[in-house]
Amino acid sequence: MRKPIVIVAGYWVRYPLGGHVLGLLHFLIGLQQLGCDVVFVEHFGWPSACYNAQTNTMSDDPSYGLGETQRDLQRFHLEKWCYIDAAGVYHGLSRDAVRKLCRDSDLLLSLASTTWLDEFRECRTRAYVDTDPGFTQFGMVPTAGRSCAGYASPRDFQIHFTIGTRIGQPDCPIPSLGFRWQPIRWPMVMELAPYQYLPEARFFTTVMSWRSRKTIVYNGVEYGQKDVEFMKFIDLPQRLGPIFKIALAGPNAPREKIAAAGWRIANPLQVTATPWTYRNYIAESRGEFGVSVNLEVKTRSGWFGDRNAFYLAMGKPVVIQDTGFSDSLPCGLGLLPFKNVDDVVAAIESVNANYERHCRTAREIAEEYFDSKKILTAMLQACGLEVSA
Repeated sequence: MRKPIVIVAGYWVRYPLGGHVLGLLHFLIGLQQLGCDVVFVEHFGWPSACYNAQTNTMSDDPSYGLGETQRDLQRFHLEKWCYIDAAGVYHGLSRDAVRKLCRDSDLLLSLASTTWLDEFRECRTRAYVDTDPGFTQFGMVPTAGRSCAGYASPRDFQIHFTIGTRIGQPDCPIPSLGFRWQPIRWPMVMELAPYQYLPEARFFTTVMSWRSRKTIVYNGVEYGQKDVEFMKFIDLPQRLGPIFKIALAGPNAPREKIAAAGWRIANPLQVTATPWTYRNYIAESRGEFGVSVNLEVKTRSGWFGDRNAFYLAMGKPVVIQDTGFSDSLPCGLGLLPFKNVDDVVAAIESVNANYERHCRTAREIAEEYFDSKKILTAMLQACGLEVSA
């Protein structure tokens, strides 16, 4: 019996850093474990899109990203891949091979809007995965054209999934734009996130980008990023002590001010150098404390990120700002949402009072609600594919 061919279009060579790469691997390996013939395809997208962590520079040169990507693909026997660079050179699979795979494919799965090839129109079933709820939809208002290099428009897909599990609810202002956004959670390949019980761990950690996008205005309302929310909680170490550590990225982040308030700042390039340095950082943590993106908080989109799910899978209690995910995920043990400073204090005290139980429950939540076998099987079925592990 022929394996179903699933093409995953994404963003890897251009940004081959830890947590981002792991997020992709959960999809690719998870689909592979379900018996799919997995193909990864990426287009360069736009000028100077390739990041080199060794030189901390952006350019059209994909050499660094190609080296990192090929190593991880080979590690997991993901043999079919293609990157099209700014000069039009096909790395990995040839153009003819990609075109044939598109014609023969059972599914194109586009992870956000970062990669598009005209050949994708030959894929008979195309599914879009919205990993940035709100940013995706607000960016399409009032109109959005067809897909082009660097932009995969949701309008060119028949099936639409979203991490924003509350899109369509009366109190969520994110427009559906005529699409049926099917809610999903980020899949976790549980073997990539082994349970790590470390009662002596001291720091509640996170990885955070200060401000990576422009503020969005929709219907007269401003929607910002994590910098807006973080400042509401900057004095937490004064209440709970120096127990927080952030791998903080962003040239405009006020690191001195944050450090002076009692936060420990980790080097984000060291933490996210590879998926495995990123995983080690989480493994050595007591749990996660983090704020959410202002847009996700204001819209109550239900967003719950792959990093948060990864902490849970490794048995690390997650104390995270509520975006409405508390409507559909079990909270109170292992996962503790907050709205204000007092909520955070109560959550940290609860975790420390019964740490082992919170750790076990965190892992149990991941196994029940984020296991890639469950998430991806349901997604494939929604796309008309029947698979078995």
